[in-house]
Amino acid sequence: MTKQTLEHKPSPGLIVLDELDTLVTDRYRLLFAKIDLISRKEGKKIIAITSALKGEGKTTTSSNLAVVSARDFGKRVLLIDGDFKNPSVAKSFGVGQSIGLVNVIAKECLIDDAATEGPVPGLTILTMGKLSPQKNTFQREEGHIWTSNGMKEVLADVQGHYDYIWIDAPPILPLFDMSVISETVDGILMVIRVGETSEAVLSQAVKVLASNKVIGSVLNRSKKKLGSRYQDYGYY
Repeated sequence: MTKQTLEHKPSPGLIVLDELDTLVTDRYRLLFAKIDLISRKEGKKIIAITSALKGEGKTTTSSNLAVVSARDFGKRVLLIDGDFKNPSVAKSFGVGQSIGLVNVIAKECLIDDAATEGPVPGLTILTMGKLSPQKNTFQREEGHIWTSNGMKEVLADVQGHYDYIWIDAPPILPLFDMSVISETVDGILMVIRVGETSEAVLSQAVKVLASNKVIGSVLNRSKKKLGSRYQDYGYY
């Protein structure tokens, strides 16, 4: 396995990495425990994490769940950045992305060469990577990493090596065809940012999801009252 060194500090949003005994970290542990219960019962291990719109916290969710599931539950975990238009997993963990998923799909390297060891035992990260302008066919075809057989081939190669494969997927709206992802993964987790996602937008997004693949939703940035004050959990 290729081990890349940190290029930058992990994002502040990766709160569970350093804060082991906080309410926020406990919420992520509880979230994973619920997902694990459902997934083991229904045989789901490849789970896409998405949202209705950009900026609702799906990368934060994906990254924190990946750390918690590997470190606190002893799972073998692979986190894949599957959002080509806005790849954010590398920034979240402070790792380089000179090579990654797109390079594997383009047959420029093997998965073992592109993967990065995560900051906790049991966690592996596959960032989006970068292609040269001459070879970058993905820019000319929206969602090419999903519509081609490349993603399916990658997942077929790795699924036997991991207990969970988390995919930071593109947001559903305004254009992405979520049915493409639904056909590729075992389950879908929806992230909803409280106070910013309207009912109309959420309803439109839910309509395009394959209902049999949705394992649940997560409210991001909700506030829970503790005594005389409110605690912003970040995740609830």
